[in-house]
Order: sequence, then C-alpha cells, then structure tokens
Amino acid sequence: MTARARYIVGVDVGGTFTDLIAFDEAEGRLLSAKVPSLPGEQWRGVLDALTELGIAFDAIRAFVHGTTIATNALLERQGAKTALVTTKGFRDVLEIGKGRRLVGGLFDTTWQRPAPLVPRDRRHEVGERIDADGTVLATATESEIEALAGTLRRQGVEAVAVAFVHSYRNPENELAVAAALRQRLNAVPVTESAVLIPERGEFERSSTVVLNAYLTPVMTKYLGTLSSELSGRGIRAPVNIMGSNGGAMTLEAARQRCVGTFLSGPVGGVGGAVRAAEAADLGDLITFDMGGTSTDVALVHGRAPRMSHDNQVDAYPLQMPQLDIHTIGAGGGSIVWIGPDRTLEIGPQSAGASPGPACYGRGGDRPTISDANLLLGRLPTDRPLAGGLVLDVAAAEAAFRALGTALGTDDPVALADGALAVAVAKMAGAVREVSVHRGFDPRDFALVGFGGAGPMHGFMVAEELGMTRVLIPRFPGHLSALGQMMADLRRDFVKAWGGRLGTLSPGALKREAEALRRQGVGLLLDDGIARERQRHAFTIDMRYAGQSYTLGIPWNFDDPDFGPLRRAFDDLHAATFGFADRANEAEMVNIRLVSIGDVDKPVLDFASPAAGDPNAGGRSVWFGRWLDTAIFDRARMPAGFAFSGPAIVEEAGGTSVVPPGWSVTVDASGALVCGFDDGTR
Repeated sequence: MTARARYIVGVDVGGTFTDLIAFDEAEGRLLSAKVPSLPGEQWRGVLDALTELGIAFDAIRAFVHGTTIATNALLERQGAKTALVTTKGFRDVLEIGKGRRLVGGLFDTTWQRPAPLVPRDRRHEVGERIDADGTVLATATESEIEALAGTLRRQGVEAVAVAFVHSYRNPENELAVAAALRQRLNAVPVTESAVLIPERGEFERSSTVVLNAYLTPVMTKYLGTLSSELSGRGIRAPVNIMGSNGGAMTLEAARQRCVGTFLSGPVGGVGGAVRAAEAADLGDLITFDMGGTSTDVALVHGRAPRMSHDNQVDAYPLQMPQLDIHTIGAGGGSIVWIGPDRTLEIGPQSAGASPGPACYGRGGDRPTISDANLLLGRLPTDRPLAGGLVLDVAAAEAAFRALGTALGTDDPVALADGALAVAVAKMAGAVREVSVHRGFDPRDFALVGFGGAGPMHGFMVAEELGMTRVLIPRFPGHLSALGQMMADLRRDFVKAWGGRLGTLSPGALKREAEALRRQGVGLLLDDGIARERQRHAFTIDMRYAGQSYTLGIPWNFDDPDFGPLRRAFDDLHAATFGFADRANEAEMVNIRLVSIGDVDKPVLDFASPAAGDPNAGGRSVWFGRWLDTAIFDRARMPAGFAFSGPAIVEEAGGTSVVPPGWSVTVDASGALVCGFDDGTR
C-alpha cells in the first residue's frame, strides 16, 4: 500500500445492484456508489462502482466484499463435478437424509427431496471405521486408495468431499485418506468434514462437506479473478470476504470454507443495522433488508443477532454457524403474476438488473413491485434515481394494464395496490418466522428498514404486524456495504465433547476449551491480528437428558464449577420454551468458540450537514386513496427536524414512504426515528 492510503471500502453485490461505500479517513466523510450488477461477472460490478466513486485505487487501505457467488452457484447448479468418499455402508446417506416436518410437527409426506449434488456413481466407499468413542477399528488400504484415485481420475471429478463415520471424534482416518488423494489427484481440491465442521450428525455433516467441495472451484476462480483484477488496477489493500457468521474472513479462509459465505451480503446489513441502532440508542430490533431481488429479515435481541448452527440452503442441510436470517423472493424487481387460482402472486422470479422492471425502460414488459410503487406515486418521475435512471410511468402502467387484461380488469392502480398488499403479507410472514416462531413478539421490537426498497415498504410491514417503532438509518441503500466495512475478522470453532454434568469435571472442560482457544489465537495470528486485538468467547451446547435439540449457553472460562452454567441453561430454556425441567439431568454436547480479531474501524458521523430547506414540494400519493403528500430531501434534514405522514423522504439510494399516522424525528445520529399512533394505542 502507498503512504497516501486513506480509504476503507465495503462493497455488497446484490442480484440487481452493486453497492459500494468508502470512508475517506483524510476528510472524515463517506462516499457511496450504486451500479447495476453483472450476472456471472460480479467482479465487474465491483470495479464499476469503484470507478464511479472516482477515487485513486492505490489509495484504498482496506477492502471488505460481500458476495453471492456461492448462493448463485448452488441455486443455478453451476458447481463443480464432485465426488464423495465415505465409510463402507454409508454411500446413500445423502439420498436417505431425513423427513420434513410441517408446522405442528407432522411429517410432510408429499415433500420431494432435491436430487443429491453428488450422484450415486460418484459416491465411493472405503473400508475404514472409527468407533463412537474414537477408537480406530479399520483403516483404508493403499490398494483401496490407489484404485479410488484411478476411478476419480476416470470420472473427471473437479472436487472431492471426504466424510467418514465418527470422524468428529477422531479425524485420523479421514485426514489420511484426504492427504493421499491430494497427492494423487494433483490440483483437485479435497475437503474433509472433520476439518470443516467436526460435529455429530452424519447426514448434516456429509451434506455440508459436499456443499463446500461442490462450490470450492467456483469460489476459488472468482476470488482469484477478483484479486487479479483489483491488483491489476493498483489496489494493494488486503481483501476480506464477509462471512455468514457476521464477521469477515481472509481470501484464503473463504477459499477453504466457501459454505461460510452463503449469507455474505445480508449479514453486512444486519451488522450495519446494529451500528445504526447503537447510535440511536435502540437495543432490540428486527432488520428488514429489501433489495431488488429478495427481502432478508433477522432478529437482534440486546444488540446481538441470533445465530443458527443448523441451517438449510435450497433444502440441503448446512451445519455451519450463520446469522439467523430468513430470506424470501420479494424485492423491488419481483415480478407480479397470476397464479393457478387467478390470484396475484409475487416473485420469486425477478426482473433483475437487466432488463429490470418495466419502468426502467430497458426492454422489460412484466409488472414488478417497483412498477407498482411508481404507479401509486411513491417513486419520483421528475428526478433520476441512483445511476441516473429516470423511471417511465407509462411503461409501468402498460405492464399492469396487460396484467389486468388477463384478469378482466382495467384498473392498473387497483392492481398495483393489490400487488403491494400481497408483497407486504409475504414480508410480514418472514418477520413472523424470525420472531413469533422463535418465541418473540415483534411488537416489542423496532423495525429497521434499509436496502434500496426497505424504507419504502417497512412502515406497511410494521403496521401489518402491530409494530409501532421504525428506524430508517442514514445511507439505507448502502447499509449492507457499510456493515461490511465495519466488520471484524471472525473464526468459529466447535468440539464435540460432553456428557451429563454429573459425570464431567470443570477441569476437563477447561482443558478442551483451552485447546480450542489456542487454535483461535493461532489462526488469527496467521490472519495478521495481534494477540492484544483478539477476543475469545465460549458457549456450550446443552440439553436435558432425553432431548435431541440443544441451546447455546455462554460460559465463563473462569467459573469454578458448573453451577452458573446450569442455572443459565434452565433460565434460557424457560424463556425459550416456557418451562424448565430443573429436576432433570442436563448434559453438554458441544463446546463452541468464537474468536474475534478487532480491525481498525472509522468513527462515523451520520448526522446530515443540513444545508438548506428539506422541503422538496409535494405530490399526490396513493394510501388507500390519493392524498396530498409532502416530499422531503433527506440530505437537508437537520437533527431534531420533525414531521408526520403522509410524507416521502427522498435520498440517494433509497426512498422512505411514511403513511398517515406515523410521526418522524431526525435523531442526532441522522436516523429517522419513527413512531405510530392511530389514537387507539
């Protein structure tokens, strides 16, 4: 890096737009850019956004990137030709899997499991075996490995996953076979389940390691191209990738653990929302990130996002730590269509960035959520959006009239209003998924709306759920990129260890935990994080004897006995499920460690410069009927400025639609703090 390096950059590549935000350390200001994403060549959108900012590439000091490469490759089935090597007798674990339960607990007998990513002819067995206590019962022979390597070469595999029974307890056999295959298969990447995720659950662990192997060549190619293109343009700053666990990871870590990037983009938004909530002195929030293709929601309790270790991606189990984010296919570009029962449907198909919604004037002719908002007066026709885009209301109307013809109606406004109602119902359902279904009442939380379309729909979603507080942070259209720019490095570790508390000793637990901590310290040192900038926190997965599910309980390494841990488990079980079986024996299942490497973060001033009058005129907007609505320029709003709906707040990268009944105050942090009062609450 050069002596003049002064910019910290965060970039989020979405399905429709690529958002980039840069902090200028010399002048203490934020710069932002939004450009169309380029499907199949995400790195070009990154370079286009950097070019639009007009900053010298060699002046970039740090660079964090959120990417959808892994997600898109899986959804489009564009991963590598993968083989699975497993223990004799376990070839069909991926095929057998597990059933799917409906809400209420019954099995869904009509559910069709998607085809395994590895077909049966590329699933190979070897004669090894590890007992449940870690004892080696049999090892693969040299002749077996030699024959297997020959078969894999003939099949032309591009990646190999190795998952042996009980390797989480003893990885010896798995590591030996993986090393032998690497030696014989040259450049073909090999992933071992015991290295990736050493946990119980044969099906989940096998699925996770297959996903990682399937995506490794795709991710490696993308990261190599990105690094090469950035380096070729003079960027010498270290490039980190946003991880699904809410922290950043180095390029090398992302290559090895690419399944840890499935939520690379959305988690940046959650991190940015937490920062905005801190600045506005809010603790409990539900994040509402609506972009052009999808809507992502997450619950944050006490400014700590909820984590999940038992996940699914496109119906494939994923046993990796990630933020508990629920995603639905409802975004500004989501297409409005007619279902088999002659009702309106929204998404998940999207018009994307090209051709985009009909109102973009780029050849799209199908109605979308953006077209509906334009017809209802919620988007401007007299000023360009980000990227200089001027919306075409006539094209939007034509798209809805064509839809109306198919339905036998000639009222495009009614159709647009109905489409928004359907979209809001779907998005409210997503919020219930992360709140009500997890034991939380959404009315106890503030809704934080961001993304290009979040501030436009957040108030309607809040009303649907009975929520009375909404927060619209500064730079809502770039909040995911902002969260990535502020992300610390993070490494996660797990050790399958435990038993009933009465059979364990605190000393044994501490020895196992200390071994994990040494791993965390060493890897963060390898990542360039000094010891004094490291933080390490433990949780213990616990359950009552006889249960099959666990709760993660924070554990203080210095506790002299298990008393505080047991009490914390009982209390959390009561808070989560409504009861605590304090007379039953509790047991430990896993030790987990989160190792954080603190990075230099800018001190941000989100307050608006408030240069001039924020009033920007008015227009007629549909809120069940046409209402005269004030328009405000957010860039000119001073702290303390207050107004009530109906109103529209316009800014670069986003539009906030404030319905009647809502009052808004500009916080000292620059956020719009909004409250609802219809006179009955």
